[in-house]
Amino acid sequence: KMRKGTLILISLLLPFFITGCFDSHEIGDFAYVTAMGVEHGISDTFRITFQISKFSKSSGGNGENEGGGGEKNEEMEIITMDSSSLLSAVSIVNANISKELNFMHLKAIVISEELAENGKLGECLAPIVRYRHIRRTTNIIVCKGKAEEFITALMPYPGELITRTLEELFEKSNTIGYFPHTTLNDLYDGIKSSYNALILTYGAVNKEEKFESDGEFFKGESDVPGNFNAGDIPRKGGSKVELFGSAVFDGEKMKGKLTGFETQMLLLARGELIRGPFSITDPEKPELMVPIDIKEIENPEIMIDLNEDKPKIHVKLKLEGDIASIQSGINYETPEKMTIIEDALEQHLIKGIEITFEKCKEFKADVFNFGTTAVMQFWTIPEWEEYNWLGKFPESELKVEVDFTIRRTGKLLKNKPLFSLEDKK
Repeated sequence: KMRKGTLILISLLLPFFITGCFDSHEIGDFAYVTAMGVEHGISDTFRITFQISKFSKSSGGNGENEGGGGEKNEEMEIITMDSSSLLSAVSIVNANISKELNFMHLKAIVISEELAENGKLGECLAPIVRYRHIRRTTNIIVCKGKAEEFITALMPYPGELITRTLEELFEKSNTIGYFPHTTLNDLYDGIKSSYNALILTYGAVNKEEKFESDGEFFKGESDVPGNFNAGDIPRKGGSKVELFGSAVFDGEKMKGKLTGFETQMLLLARGELIRGPFSITDPEKPELMVPIDIKEIENPEIMIDLNEDKPKIHVKLKLEGDIASIQSGINYETPEKMTIIEDALEQHLIKGIEITFEKCKEFKADVFNFGTTAVMQFWTIPEWEEYNWLGKFPESELKVEVDFTIRRTGKLLKNKPLFSLEDKK
């Protein structure tokens, strides 16, 4: 009887272990969406653009790929359509292509600046947040002009996949600081938060309009490096798409932009800039610059006094850095001269953070996340909501302290004047 019962049990359980993968799919069954754009539609509510990458490997050695056996190649297909929602757009596209759209490798969602300024951010992204095929770690970009144009110009770096290119671009936020690294989850929290306002990466297609091929050489005092937005960088060549600066929101409506330099100041005060390049005006030769690579050695110390009518915010930063070069040739490596550079950089950062803070007050947007510190002084959520931090933020005052120390001076220990026979004469 035991043997018979065992055989019956095995017979009943056996079908569960020998079932095939009836719902499995091959990698070639899908069309992989790597970037998606959303903007105002013409014939319907939204215009949605899908960038579909065709991943393949070249068989090397001959023709155009001579000497490049196994090198990755990538073709792009752009599909744009007007639709009332993402789900409708996906179903219609799936009905017209042989494969099925797959968002497993989606790396960026691009929103047009016009749509963001019209306060339609929540309306267009609410279904995207709910859509189970899109991860909340997907990067978000607000672009200048049309999202379709931005997606079309978004190409991989030579020799690699577009997914890897996008990943590496966003990783640079922590080490350069010219744009923030924001995800779909950050966006959803930002438009609903009572602690802080939303800030997103700002991007544009560089049409090389700011690059001047002819004209007089630049003379006079230098401007603040990086003090412009995406699309305005005076450069030529390279990728057409650039990420530079940030878009500031009050709720779901875009209120303005911060430049690349102002975004650096913001991330520095938030403690999100691990290290970054800065250039200050040479204290003794204002027409030249002193580039310095700095890093935060401690998290920012933030203290907020709510005992008066106006919130008073006090931020302390502790930094160290290396001198990258001294264009003037002045011997700033000596202890006496080194303090001049340290003081100059401290004042440069204090002024930059204060200017950025005043600009955000005009936008009525606490993108500094000071509210996350202020909320600790309240016992209950109703007390916090009654205080109305975001309403009080435009009235707040800021004091910034920066303690900067030069650790290294590069490969030169001492600068000497250039030797010239003409000067001796």
